[in-house]
Amino acid sequence: MNRIPSGVVQFFEPLSSLRREAEGKILKLFKDRGYQEIITPTFVYEDSVSEFLFEPLKNKLFKIVDRTSGQTMILRADITLQITQAVLLGDFDMPMRVCYSQNVYRDIKEHQGQKREFKQTGVELFGIKEAEADREVISLAIDSMKLFDLESLHVKISDTYTIENLIDEYGLDTQKAKDLRKLVYAKNLSYIKKGNFPNELKNKIKYLNSISGPLENKNTANYEAYKLANKIKVKYPDIDVFCDLFYCEHPIYHHGVTFEIFSGNKKLVVGGRYGNITKKLGKYIPATGFAINLDELVQFLHERSLNNE
Repeated sequence: MNRIPSGVVQFFEPLSSLRREAEGKILKLFKDRGYQEIITPTFVYEDSVSEFLFEPLKNKLFKIVDRTSGQTMILRADITLQITQAVLLGDFDMPMRVCYSQNVYRDIKEHQGQKREFKQTGVELFGIKEAEADREVISLAIDSMKLFDLESLHVKISDTYTIENLIDEYGLDTQKAKDLRKLVYAKNLSYIKKGNFPNELKNKIKYLNSISGPLENKNTANYEAYKLANKIKVKYPDIDVFCDLFYCEHPIYHHGVTFEIFSGNKKLVVGGRYGNITKKLGKYIPATGFAINLDELVQFLHERSLNNE
């Protein structure tokens, strides 16, 4: 009789206050840096977003029928897409900086602590090209984590252009390009070695994999991910920065530089470029941002406090 659905959010003290405090600190930092808060609808019409959703999300939507129009609506499954649509529809001066803190709803099977309802806090930066925007957004993400005196922060930087440039350089056809992307993103480099790809390409991938890692590696000057990583390391010498030239958690969604921030083994921030999404929506605007799963951050902070008692 008193059951609640699995995978939903329910906090008691001290977690409820810790969550509110963490959210307030992060949003204040964002606003102090010139990011204006935006609040998007909880419900959207499915046909207005389904074509542009990150493919794996399409089977994870909570759907309801609008009794007024008869149309199918979905609970907010992706805030970035909503914000991008709002920016493209509005007549805004560029660059535009927005921040948010809202619940996201995804109909997923619970595993490894994932929830069907969680609060996501983050920023989106529109209208600034490549390196300048990457540095700004990654710096803001690091500073948001530094608000909580986290020890041993690690930043991992990647770039989806690495594999795309190789596909163009070696003239792979559509199927071979698809196969290579799949193997690279799964880090199945041994299968690439056995696969029907040019030997020169196999050797190049082997080399690029060998120089992925900490910044101490040499001969990396020609790669944007390493250029960016070195700039971040200069700004934050106390943080571990490394590159994985082939890694991208969301290769269909992100296009260009991507990054993640960890404390210990806990992933706390995910971000990157997604100008390809704005292009699909009808008007290309450079775009990059990041998201923090606020609930996971709060749980992490709470466990840390318990371990320090």
